[in-house]
Amino acid sequence: MKTHYFSFIILAILFQSAGGIFGKYAALSLQAPSLIGIVTNTFYILGLVCMLLQAIVWQQALIHFPLSFAYPFMSLFNFIILVASALLFHEGITVANVIGLLIISVGIAVASSKNGGLLCSSP
Repeated sequence: MKTHYFSFIILAILFQSAGGIFGKYAALSLQAPSLIGIVTNTFYILGLVCMLLQAIVWQQALIHFPLSFAYPFMSLFNFIILVASALLFHEGITVANVIGLLIISVGIAVASSKNGGLLCSSP
């Protein structure tokens, strides 16, 4: 399997993360939440666009990798969101957050190595 296809997984993670971040900005920018206010909110629209792009590149990733290999990498979304929440929204990072991310990291390493690592062979 060619490693450049791994960029689809990375893009899926980045688009999903951006969608979540735009969603938070949308929630913070709404003065009086209403259906019209939500669907016309620029941040909400950007979040939807990111999630659409995430779905497209995720499908491309699944063409080239087994789901059991690709899906654990989506957990990297948690790292990006934790850092973004601290930097962009001044939310705290707790010891429990760090321990949880370490556990996720070990899980990703185990799952990817069990399936042949990054250079897994075709199913």
